[in-house]
Amino acid sequence: MTKAISFPLLARTYQALGAVEAHMNKTTTPSDGLLTARVIGEFSAGKTRLLRELFGALIPERLFPISSLERQTRLPLEITYGDQPQLTLIEKAQDYDDAQIIEVLNDFPHREDVVHQDTLRHRLRLALPEPRLILSAGDGYSDDQSPKRLFLIDMPGWNSGDDAIAEAQAATMLTGYHNLALIYVVDANRLDSDVNDSHLKDFLEAFEAADFVGKSTLLFVVTHCPKPEQLRFADAARQRVLRHWTELDNEPHDIDLQIMCVEFAEFSANELQQFRDQFWKYLLAPMAQPSAPQHPWINQIRNWTDEWDIRPQLVLAQTAIQQARDLIARARDKKTNEFLPGMNMTRLLGLNKQEIGIKLQQQWLRQLKCSSFEQLNQMVALPETLPRQHPLSSWWRHYWRLNLENTLQPTQRFFMAAEAAIDTLTPDTTDLTAHFAKHLTTPYQHAEQALDSSFTCLVESVQTLATESQLERVIATLFKLSIIESRYADHYEKAKASLA
Repeated sequence: MTKAISFPLLARTYQALGAVEAHMNKTTTPSDGLLTARVIGEFSAGKTRLLRELFGALIPERLFPISSLERQTRLPLEITYGDQPQLTLIEKAQDYDDAQIIEVLNDFPHREDVVHQDTLRHRLRLALPEPRLILSAGDGYSDDQSPKRLFLIDMPGWNSGDDAIAEAQAATMLTGYHNLALIYVVDANRLDSDVNDSHLKDFLEAFEAADFVGKSTLLFVVTHCPKPEQLRFADAARQRVLRHWTELDNEPHDIDLQIMCVEFAEFSANELQQFRDQFWKYLLAPMAQPSAPQHPWINQIRNWTDEWDIRPQLVLAQTAIQQARDLIARARDKKTNEFLPGMNMTRLLGLNKQEIGIKLQQQWLRQLKCSSFEQLNQMVALPETLPRQHPLSSWWRHYWRLNLENTLQPTQRFFMAAEAAIDTLTPDTTDLTAHFAKHLTTPYQHAEQALDSSFTCLVESVQTLATESQLERVIATLFKLSIIESRYADHYEKAKASLA
């Protein structure tokens, strides 16, 4: 039976990183913003399918909105960012109201489960770990510029026949209090219908009066549109929208109109990803937000105080290691391997024990180019650690500082041994060189080895990060390198043990 191979250093590093992850996730979710992007259209036009395809595997199966063909989307469904997927029933009459959680739901509700809820006061909220639902520079309306959550709201479709909200005037339900964009969904087979045309006119009147954070932006999505027909339908949709828009005495350049014709049933995995990227690019364009996904930690790190910047600590670590190396290099003559070259017992004749100690200490400090033992101790001291409330404190204590201690402490022990060796000298000592060699050779070798390790290579290699402007990139690189270094250190220790 093969003996299991353990990797204790790597396991410890992963454990420390896990603590960082838990700490960061406690405070990752930003506050609610005022911006919304409502998804509107006729019942069964494909609004819910659009959202399902847009978020895909981020939505657990039990929380998937039930097919609109079963008329399940009775309440508005607002989708926003959350550390973990969660579906809640909330009370929130207006977009600017604070959401009051009524119930956390384990499954997406059937229509009869929410039939007693007031469609003008109650909503479903689906939180998903989609970083693009975070507006990193704020929502453009709040006083502060801290990250805010964006809300995509799937509105009940008109022409369903049984809900007042679905049949209301556009101004009361089709636009938000503050809009990032509006998403209008229509089935290709119903694009020319009188019902859709009437609602499109009604909608554009509301759109014209709506408040937008940037330019008035309309994403017009034509569903169930096969590829051979997409150019024709896109042109027909554009002409129809602009005709109604100009009839309202508006100029075509006053609207940012983006047409997307899709047939989800025909999408390959690559085409689906291209659609998602294009959708987010159009939607976030008014905020100049990146359309590529961002890790939620990025926004959090960018809002750290200056005191939490670890880049100065990287420089301090390298400085401490270099000072220790310089001191160790001056501690022993490379040609003769003597710790106090040029000094012998003959030069100490006639001195008592205390005088010998003073003379050797002075010689030792001159050799090390230190003015005092206090300065020597400061040069090999550890930089201060991060405060415990710092999000990286666990990784810092259990990986960075622990390795830094293992690197510098052998040097500290060597100089303590040197002081002890000087202190134990007496006028009766016969050979000064042999005395120091006996007491200092092993501590010196340990110090040299500790200063030439995989960790010291890491510290030296990350010095360029001290000038990196994006702190999140510094942290990501440090985490990756710490895992690589821990894995190497484990393999090195195992190889050394097998040769012993």
